[in-house]
Amino acid sequence: MQGCANDTGKLIGKVAVLRMAFGCADTVPALSEWVRLGAMTTKGLDYSMNTVNSEADDAKGLVENLVNNMDLTVSGEGEFRKKDKTNEVGAMRMSKYIFDEVQAGRQPTIWVRFDFAGEDAGTYIMGYFNTTSWSGDFGTSNISTFSGEWKVYDADTVVFEVADPIAATGITVTPEAAAIVVGDTVQLNGVVAPANATNRAITWLSSAPAIATVSQEGLVTGVAVGTATITATSADGDFTDTANVEVTAE
Repeated sequence: MQGCANDTGKLIGKVAVLRMAFGCADTVPALSEWVRLGAMTTKGLDYSMNTVNSEADDAKGLVENLVNNMDLTVSGEGEFRKKDKTNEVGAMRMSKYIFDEVQAGRQPTIWVRFDFAGEDAGTYIMGYFNTTSWSGDFGTSNISTFSGEWKVYDADTVVFEVADPIAATGITVTPEAAAIVVGDTVQLNGVVAPANATNRAITWLSSAPAIATVSQEGLVTGVAVGTATITATSADGDFTDTANVEVTAE
């Protein structure tokens, strides 16, 4: 049906965000200073592990590899807009920044933050990066695209944070009661607490499907005259709340 919520529980690429902030390596940007790069189609993270050979294993004659370092790289591709949004770095603004820095004899460095599961999820990697690649493709009959790559400039600035899951503490269904006629529908809303709970999935169940059915989006449909109890259950913690639905004749 129309208006269904997107399921980003598994497809986290939909909510991964590449954000940036201008400044120098000695000052970590405030949270309010981070803005999205632009209209991104892909975002990438590559550890680029470099290895060196140790001495051969005398017993088997196999060469062992030891991880020596990592050339951490963040990359992304996106689409040019005719005009950059004010709440984004934007492809045009980034292009000018790189040009101005190089023309002034400076490295085009920038703070980069890769949020893996959304800006508020708390799982991210960030640091002060060199802009090592930037290009645009302006096909006459195609969407114009850009691509960029950033490698670590100051390793001491790089941090990787993984947020602990936030457990659900309850669930609330509204409205608590509703009356509909046979064939009509009413939308129930379930809200998992707290608002930043990691798993906010809900399942819906009708006590009397012959009287009223409920979809997994909380939409109740009257089937026959009578009363049914609609129960919402949180996937995390199995918390429940109910709404009573009375179905009357047309």
